[in-house]
Amino acid sequence: MPTDKIFGGTFNTLEKSLDILNKRHTLIAGNIANMDTPSYKPREIDFKEALGNAMNNKTVGMIQTHPLHFGRINEYSVYVDVATDQSSNGLNWVDIDKEMTKLAENNLMYRTGVEVLLKKLAGLKHAIIEGGR
Repeated sequence: MPTDKIFGGTFNTLEKSLDILNKRHTLIAGNIANMDTPSYKPREIDFKEALGNAMNNKTVGMIQTHPLHFGRINEYSVYVDVATDQSSNGLNWVDIDKEMTKLAENNLMYRTGVEVLLKKLAGLKHAIIEGGR
């Protein structure tokens, strides 16, 4: 039995969005870690575009041209460099205030997604327990 009939599309969407938010967190943390690296350009994931690609099953990655090469990477995220025409701090283009704001926003979105997932699982658990009586 396909799990889509039991769980619906919500679980699939939540899984993909949490994966993208996790990757975004890693990029933001990397930007903060490299704030003293000369000429470092901060990177970002466009969450809306990446989630849209994930929901439409559009992948970005390598194409296998030889049987011994690694296969296609199941990667939906769209990595972009933050515009370098912004003001530089003299060393690079990392603005710690903007990065910390992005990190807090990303954390809030991730926690909200986890809470929604937990509520859906609690509803499923309730249906299983009540259905067995």
